[in-house]
Amino acid sequence: MNIKQITKISTICEILNTCEIGKQMFKEYHKLIKLYLTIPVTTATAERTFSTLNRLKNAIRSSMTQSRLNHCLLPHIYKEKLDEIDVNEIMSKFISSNEKRQTFFGSML
Repeated sequence: MNIKQITKISTICEILNTCEIGKQMFKEYHKLIKLYLTIPVTTATAERTFSTLNRLKNAIRSSMTQSRLNHCLLPHIYKEKLDEIDVNEIMSKFISSNEKRQTFFGSML
């Protein structure tokens, strides 16, 4: 096999396709790469979700529907993204979209 300086994945594919052993190995590498890419990098998000679920789903709220539970969980799970949203911008769009809202909430703009 020609040994080259490997700087890209395409170089590896090129090397593996040039010889017979490389072609056989390429199939196995392809399977390995597909498996590697399907494995989650971390389980922190899933663990955080279950922790939030345990905090939220207590004896007081055990009667809520699945839909309400989902709607309550999403803001807790994606708190970092929600913190980036400008609430004033959303509020002004909501108020300005309807004339009745403008008269009712007009002082908030």
